[in-house]
Amino acid sequence: MVDCPAQGVDVSISLVCHNQRHDLERLLPSLLPAAQAVRSEILLVDNRSTDGSTEFVQEQFPQVAVLCNRAVAGFGENHNLNLQRAKGRYFVIMNCDMTVESAVFRCLQDYMNLNPDIGIVSPKILNEDGSIQGLNKRYPTIVDLFLRRFVPKPIRPFFQVRLDYYEMRDVGYEQPCDVPFLSGAFMFCRTDVLRSVGGFDPGYFLYFEDVDLCRRVQYTHRTSYCPCASVTHYWRRSAHSDLRYSAYFVKSAVRYFSRWGVRLW
Repeated sequence: MVDCPAQGVDVSISLVCHNQRHDLERLLPSLLPAAQAVRSEILLVDNRSTDGSTEFVQEQFPQVAVLCNRAVAGFGENHNLNLQRAKGRYFVIMNCDMTVESAVFRCLQDYMNLNPDIGIVSPKILNEDGSIQGLNKRYPTIVDLFLRRFVPKPIRPFFQVRLDYYEMRDVGYEQPCDVPFLSGAFMFCRTDVLRSVGGFDPGYFLYFEDVDLCRRVQYTHRTSYCPCASVTHYWRRSAHSDLRYSAYFVKSAVRYFSRWGVRLW
C-alpha cells in the first residue's frame, strides 16, 4: 500500500504488465507521488513476464502489491484479478506505458465525489509531444474501424472529417462531457459499479473490452471525460504492425458486433 491510513483505501490503482520493465521504470517514479496524494494502493498483475519486471518492482517499489499470473490471460481478465482484491472505493484501470500528473487521482476522485451518477471517468490523455491523443470515441462502426485500420496515411486527409467525428473532436477536449466509448488505457471507475457488471468480459483477449465495459456500465451510470488533469500515453499501435495483434483485433471486433449489433456507418 502506498499510504496506510487507519481510514482505509479510497483508490485502487490497477496495472497489468507483460515484459514491460522499461515501461514500469518510466511509469512508477511519476505514479508514486500521484498515488500518495490520495489514500491508495497500487496493484500489479505480472502476466508471464520474462524480462525481470516482477523482480524490478519488488526490489525498487516494494509498496506495489505484485501478483504473478502464470496463465495465458488477456488485458481485461488480468485487470479483473486486481478488481477481486481491490480495497478502494474507486478502481483505476491504466496501462503501464504512461506517465501521470501528480494531481490526476486527486482531481478525478473529487470529480467523481461530486457526480455520483458517473460510473467511469477519463482524464485528458496526451501524446508524448503534448498533443491530444483523441481517445474519446463514439460507438465504433465498420466504416470507422476500416478507415483507422486499413486506409494509408497519404489518403487519410480525405476522410479526416469522419475520423475526427469518431474521436469526438467536434465536441472537443477542453470541457467535461459524456463519452460513449472511453479508452481502457486509463479509466477511473467506481469499484462497486465494476463489480456489479462483473468487470471486463474475459472473452475479449485484447481490444474492444473497454467499449463493451462502457456500454454495460451505461445501463446504470454515465461514462464521462474530465480534463482536470492529464496523463501521457506512449502509444504503440501494435494492431497495425503485428499480424498476431491484428488477429486479436478482428476476433474481438466480431465478438463486440455480435453482442451489440453491427453498425456500418
